[in-house]
Amino acid sequence: MENEIKDFQLKEMNSEPLLRIGIFDSQEYVDFKVMGRFTVQDEAGNDLIKSINSDLKWRVKIKDSKPGKENFFLVLFESFEKELVEAKLDHARTIDKSVFTRSLGGNIFFQNRKISNNTKYILAVGNYPTEIQARKDFKRFQPEFIPYVQKETIRQPQGHLEVFDAEYDKSAESANSIRIVPENVNAKIRIFNIRSFDDVLQKYHWNDQVFNGTVELRIDNTGNLRAISEIPLESYLKRVLYSEVGTDLPLNFLKSFAVVCRNEAMARINHFELGDSIDFSNTGSSLRYYGDDFDDDNINKAVESTRGQVLLTKDHIRDTPFHLICGGHTEDSEGFWENDEKPLFTGRYDWKEKSKNFRKPPDEKTIKKWIDARPEVWCNLKGRDIPEALEKYKQFFRWEVSYNRNELEDVIRKRIGEDIGTLFDIYPLYRGKSGRLNEIELLGSLKNYRINGQLNIRMALDHDILPSSCFILEKELDDTGTPIMFNFIGAGQGHGIGLCKTGAAVMALEGFKSEEILNHYFQDSDLKSIYEINLNK
Repeated sequence: MENEIKDFQLKEMNSEPLLRIGIFDSQEYVDFKVMGRFTVQDEAGNDLIKSINSDLKWRVKIKDSKPGKENFFLVLFESFEKELVEAKLDHARTIDKSVFTRSLGGNIFFQNRKISNNTKYILAVGNYPTEIQARKDFKRFQPEFIPYVQKETIRQPQGHLEVFDAEYDKSAESANSIRIVPENVNAKIRIFNIRSFDDVLQKYHWNDQVFNGTVELRIDNTGNLRAISEIPLESYLKRVLYSEVGTDLPLNFLKSFAVVCRNEAMARINHFELGDSIDFSNTGSSLRYYGDDFDDDNINKAVESTRGQVLLTKDHIRDTPFHLICGGHTEDSEGFWENDEKPLFTGRYDWKEKSKNFRKPPDEKTIKKWIDARPEVWCNLKGRDIPEALEKYKQFFRWEVSYNRNELEDVIRKRIGEDIGTLFDIYPLYRGKSGRLNEIELLGSLKNYRINGQLNIRMALDHDILPSSCFILEKELDDTGTPIMFNFIGAGQGHGIGLCKTGAAVMALEGFKSEEILNHYFQDSDLKSIYEINLNK
């Protein structure tokens, strides 16, 4: 175990933490246009072309490149408590002797003030050349552990880039990166025809993207171009709020959500993108950060009026998770990661008062009755006068997904890589406080198979992913008593931990202030500003 806790001093711009977000990669060249005066810099921040005011398109292209190198490893277990990780080590090494421990994050400083300690300890294994190979090794560690893949860049890519305008009147060359730096951080940079791959449609498409702040173009690990958005925290959050929830939502909801997203950003510093030149990506394990052109007064007000505010729990800025819709009850904060820690935030009935009919932990009879009842809770949108942005969430408060037995057997075989034979039943073993299943057993004619973890359960039982793991199962049987149809009847969408975006928005519509919304979903936390916190004192 690494014993020394690392120190990280956050860079700053305009007296705010400066963040670097990976926004796209794998481009052969990049065309852009800046809406305002800008400067072109090299990797070290030296001016190459100074104070330009141009209506022309510009292009950055690669003159030569040398790809970097990245490796992947599996995280088997994680905790903020070092002792809990060490307690799991011996058992993990009975599966693979090469399992090791590692710390991520550390003491976070801003303007020489310690604002948090986000040190997290992990059990890890492997040195895989690709993510696919890492995922193939999941099965060795299940069901004892719930692995996920982490990437680390071990050699930075290098190369030379050229930047020039459409008339080739102005041009420059630089090693490794070209930085496009507007004089005004709010000025927009439009980047044209970015190629991306649609996983659903299985084809490429091209679209323009717009960002504020500095855009840095550099060589990626495949030898092509990548783009990084370098932007102060508060400006970053405005685009995050738009990307996560859209526009035209109540101000008090957006204020509470701005605090939650600020927490997430600060809590995850140096937990991901290891060895890379960025802090976060724009999707997946990070906050969404899309390149759409948008303007929303409430988003601007929400970020500015909560400037710097985070929830401090026991002198730490911790994750404040959120999800789309809880279905009526949120989950304990350890219920998704299953890290054996006492939950920082406990699951709450999503209403002014607890339901007498919802016992904790809920048994199967209670869950069935509760799902069928569609109780009055904040995220039940039926009959409410709600903004158009919330309409699409109605489908997830209660939902149904059905498969015939042969189809579900095929899904399971592809997902878990095991042939369990004829599927007779799916037996619930453990539910969390919200009713979400954290462990199930598949009963088959060839073998039984246990699945641990909400996400693993949702992925194993659907072509894509079940909306949540809070479901009951209804079967249709043939004359011999063998199932012919499996009907999943469920509640909510997502892991259910932390803030329910739908419930929080309805609370704001009903007149609750942002502080009341935060207190409902995150108990025993203090609202503090990172521009004032000093844990050195």
